[in-house]
Amino acid sequence: MVKYINSDSISGYYKGQLIVTRKLTNEMDLEYWRSTAHNFLCEGLRKGHSIQFMKRFNINFIKMVRYKDTIRQPNEEDWDTIMTAIMILIKLKVIEEDGEREGLLIMRAKGNHSHRN
Repeated sequence: MVKYINSDSISGYYKGQLIVTRKLTNEMDLEYWRSTAHNFLCEGLRKGHSIQFMKRFNINFIKMVRYKDTIRQPNEEDWDTIMTAIMILIKLKVIEEDGEREGLLIMRAKGNHSHRN
């Protein structure tokens, strides 16, 4: 038996580099990632972090993941955190969502358009 696997995906780019790709599902669609970023930002503000601090933190986090040697291979949860960091930087207007060299690339499975955003 062949099992159909939905291959819709969302990729995050920063300064022309692919940083992360995550599978899109009914539960984890584009709005899920936007909402997750919003929730993290609100939590950061409640904890007293400035917008500037959150910008620097997420930029440095992405640089660390992308450009530095890592101690271990990122797991699924790590990749989710990396995508959230990209979405936070989009929300804070550090990364342009549909920029020429950075932002998001959403790929749809051929013939599958169930995750409209």
